[in-house]
Amino acid sequence: MAIHKLDLNDFQDADYSLYAIHADVEDYRLAHAINLRLKTRLKRLKDLDFSNSKNLFFSLFEWENSALKSQWNLIKNSCQIELESTGQGLFSNREEKNYQTIRLLKEHAAVDYFLKISGSCSSEKRTLEALSEIPHISLAYAVKVNALKSKEYLIIN
Repeated sequence: MAIHKLDLNDFQDADYSLYAIHADVEDYRLAHAINLRLKTRLKRLKDLDFSNSKNLFFSLFEWENSALKSQWNLIKNSCQIELESTGQGLFSNREEKNYQTIRLLKEHAAVDYFLKISGSCSSEKRTLEALSEIPHISLAYAVKVNALKSKEYLIIN
């Protein structure tokens, strides 16, 4: 009898382009600026929910281009969670609220947003040029998807 062996790496499909965006602006403003410059129609979806251990919600915008058979996703790379702790010393009877920033992709902790384009798309160079012309964006560059350690976080559907 023959033994069949499956390699889980065969199922990892990296058929998308990923762009890192550095922008110190709210997510809806950036989505609007991208819509104006790149002629897209990014709309807010429910947040990416990783609440298995903590309440982690990352904002997500999506646009499906049926003409080009592509899907665009704008994902915020950071999320703030509230940590409650009791005070110390004179204020030991009060609860303090502290905030911690969690990153979706820890190996790119300095990145504010990711633009993921699945399917057919215009050239990478033209997309980067259009992104860099947006005044809110201070830096935009392509990310090598195969080099990512935690690419499973970018599986949206």
